[in-house]
Amino acid sequence: MGNPPVSDTSANNPTVKRKRRRLHPLRRIAKLILGNPKTPSTREQIRDHEQGKACHGPSKWHYLLPFLEPLISLDPKLSFIEDRILGRPPQPKTETEPSEAPRNLDELRRDVQEADVPCECDECAPKLYKITTTKSHGIIKDQLANINRSRRSKGLLYENQPKQVSPGSYLRLRFRGDYEAMTLVRHHMAWLDATYLHPSAHITPAVHQLRSLLKAWHPQITGLDMRRTLSVAQLTTLFTHLNRVFFSGCVPTHNATLTAGFSYLPEQQRDCFGKSLFNPLIGTQILVHPTLYRGAGTPSHHPDILRLNNRLGTIIHEMCHAFLKAYSCRSCSMHEACDGATGHGRAWQLLAKKLEEAACVVLGGEVDMGRGPSLLREIACSGRLPSCHDLEAYGMNVVQAPAPVACVEKKEKWTVRLAG
Repeated sequence: MGNPPVSDTSANNPTVKRKRRRLHPLRRIAKLILGNPKTPSTREQIRDHEQGKACHGPSKWHYLLPFLEPLISLDPKLSFIEDRILGRPPQPKTETEPSEAPRNLDELRRDVQEADVPCECDECAPKLYKITTTKSHGIIKDQLANINRSRRSKGLLYENQPKQVSPGSYLRLRFRGDYEAMTLVRHHMAWLDATYLHPSAHITPAVHQLRSLLKAWHPQITGLDMRRTLSVAQLTTLFTHLNRVFFSGCVPTHNATLTAGFSYLPEQQRDCFGKSLFNPLIGTQILVHPTLYRGAGTPSHHPDILRLNNRLGTIIHEMCHAFLKAYSCRSCSMHEACDGATGHGRAWQLLAKKLEEAACVVLGGEVDMGRGPSLLREIACSGRLPSCHDLEAYGMNVVQAPAPVACVEKKEKWTVRLAG
């Protein structure tokens, strides 16, 4: 006797209707405006993969992304709106357990050789990076060709810069990224080569100023707890000098009205060395751990130099994220592969490698930006292995890569000039 359980009643009586789950109000509005996503056929997917899907540039819906990002961070279920705007296909739900990710670089090299994944970089598969017209994306221009621009545009130029030294690229900062990611990275890598790694390169005034600042603030930056030794205002000044030297001043600053911009992570957070966030509304935010730094447990004859270089490497690491987020077009079909699941994809890896080489020359010592652990974490989150060519381009295809010859020669050359 008694009433049967609810589960038995619904199972035996097919006429009983289940209660429909109510949608979030924002999700209802988004579904009404954006509509249902179009599911491409297999033939279309194969054609896009073989011939390359040309990017037509961002749409008008991309202007909503800066306003939606805070809402998505509060409610991750709203991320489908971002997927619809960017044209990303929905992730299939697989019930099979993912394969075990490599735990170190040795296992990664072995897995990459066994898998032999075809390379899809911009050099091996340029058709995958096609754009429709130059009007759909921005054109990267050198600042020397724009000397006669208006006073408002001259804010990115270096003051008292010698004419023989290129001050970098003129990038147009818009509400959404305007440049194809790999084109942006290749152009900036060429600028770093010409400015710091080429045999005919000279020391720029910006490098002189950065070295003087690091010499004066050496005790503050190398302190055991930077929260007590280096103020937020000093951290902002340090960001300005690093931005001028390594990014030609193109990393957007923070909006002083809405945010402090730069600060420190809680000391009890021990899972990362730094975090960065870029939003066109608030600009760039960088949080650095006050006590942790890469290589803290390794023995060193000069622990203060190790602490200095690797803390600077952490800041440059986060600035690299902000640089790519600010200027790269998120509508391109290969943006997800270049950006990666954690932001440490092909574009970041190549740019970070070149920044490490330039920092070796500028700072006079090796700088660790954590490219190896970042790549392992990226593979664990995305489930995609890089190709053999990618691993070679990252400089991780050998057990222990020696210091770049250009880096050693330029470091000795610049040291002699400074001593003289």
